[in-house]
Amino acid sequence: MGRSFYGGISAWRLALSDFQVGEMGLRDMLNESISITDVPLVSVVLPCLNEEKAIGACIESIQKTFAETCIPGEIVVCDNGSTDRSVAIAESLGVRVVHQPERGYGKAYLKGFATAKGTYLVMGDADDTYDFSMIPVFLEKLQAGYDFVTGSRYLERGHATIPFLHRIFGNPLLTRILNALFETRYTDVYCGYRAFSRRAYDTIQPVSPGMEFNLELAINAGLAGLKATEVPIRLRERKGESKLRTFRDGWRSLRMMLIYCPNKVFFFPGLIALGLGVLAHIVSLAGLVQFGGRPLGTATGIFGTIFSVAGFQILSVGLHAKTYSWSRRFDRDNRALATFYDRFNLETGLMLGGGMLLIGAATLGFLVWEWAQSGFLPLSHPEWASLGATLVIIGGGTVFSSLFISAMSMKRS
Repeated sequence: MGRSFYGGISAWRLALSDFQVGEMGLRDMLNESISITDVPLVSVVLPCLNEEKAIGACIESIQKTFAETCIPGEIVVCDNGSTDRSVAIAESLGVRVVHQPERGYGKAYLKGFATAKGTYLVMGDADDTYDFSMIPVFLEKLQAGYDFVTGSRYLERGHATIPFLHRIFGNPLLTRILNALFETRYTDVYCGYRAFSRRAYDTIQPVSPGMEFNLELAINAGLAGLKATEVPIRLRERKGESKLRTFRDGWRSLRMMLIYCPNKVFFFPGLIALGLGVLAHIVSLAGLVQFGGRPLGTATGIFGTIFSVAGFQILSVGLHAKTYSWSRRFDRDNRALATFYDRFNLETGLMLGGGMLLIGAATLGFLVWEWAQSGFLPLSHPEWASLGATLVIIGGGTVFSSLFISAMSMKRS
C-alpha cells in the first residue's frame, strides 16, 4: 500500500478528530469502535439473501481490514427477504442492516447504496468468494484518480473456481460483446467486487433490478466517460446456493447491451433499411425493373414499403434510446444530438409527420377513387399505392414518436 493512501487516511482522520472531539487525541479516537463517525470514509454494501453460511465470515473479514488499515468505514447489509439466520448473524456482529422486501440483486444494491453514508462505496457479494482484505487496494486506485474500479477474475488466472460454462462462454462472451459495442476494455464485466466514489455512482445512475445491475454499472461508467481500471482478484469457493440463473440472466444482459448502444444496434441498420426502401420506391415508380417487357412495380413497391417502414421503426427506436441516454447526461457532449434538438421540436415533428400522413392519405384516396371509377379493375399504377401506404405509416409514426421524444427531452432541459 502506497504512502499516499495511508497519508490521506491519516490526514482525514486527524481533521475529523479535531472537528468532532475537540481536544481528544487521535490515539484515543482510534481506540473507539471502527464506526466512530456518522460520515464514514468507506461504505461496504453487501446484498444478502439466505447467506447464513457466509455472511459472518464476510463481515468479520471487512471489520478486520478496517481495523488493521485504520480505515473509517461502515458495513451495510441489505437483506433481500432472507428466511434463514442471515439477518440475526449480521446484527449480532454490529453492522447496519436494511431491508429490501422486493426480490432482486439490483434492487438490493439500490437500497443499500441509497442508505450508505460513505464518500467511497464498495460492493461485494456476501457468499465469501471475495477477499475483502483487498479493499485498501481498491481505495488506493480511487484516491489515485480513478472513478470506477472493478475486480477482474480473468487477470492473473483468478477464475479457476468459476463454473466451466460461465468461465468459457458466458462472462467472456458478454464481455467481448460489450467491449465491441461500447469501445471499452473490460476483462470481467460481471465481477461483483467493485469500488467507486459517491459522485461516480450518482453519475452512473443505475436502475436495473436484477443480475444485470453489474453490467449496467460497467456500461454507464463507459458512457459517462468515467476513468476506470481493473484490479486482479481471485475467486474463492462459494458458500451456499448461487442465485445466478445462467440463461435468463444472460439474455437480460444481452438485451440491456442492445438497448444501450443505439448507434450500432439501431441507427446503422435502420439507415440501411430505410435507404433500401427509398431506392425500391424510386425503382418502382420509374419502372426500372421489368420482366418480359412488363414493369415489376407492384412487387418492387411492396418491398419498398417493407424496407422503408422497418427502417423508420428501427431509427425511431434508436432515437428513443439515444434520447434516454442524453436525458441521463451520458451524451452531454454529443454535438449532433444537440443540433438535432435545437432544430427538432414537437411542433416540427407534428408538422412533418402530419404532412407525410396527409400526402399519403391523399394518394391512397385518389387511387381508391380511380379504382371505383374503373369498375374496380386492377390498378394501372399499383406502385403508387405502396408509396401512399408507406407515407401514411411513417407519417403516423413520426407524429407519435415526436410526442414521446418531446416528453423524454423534458428531463434534459
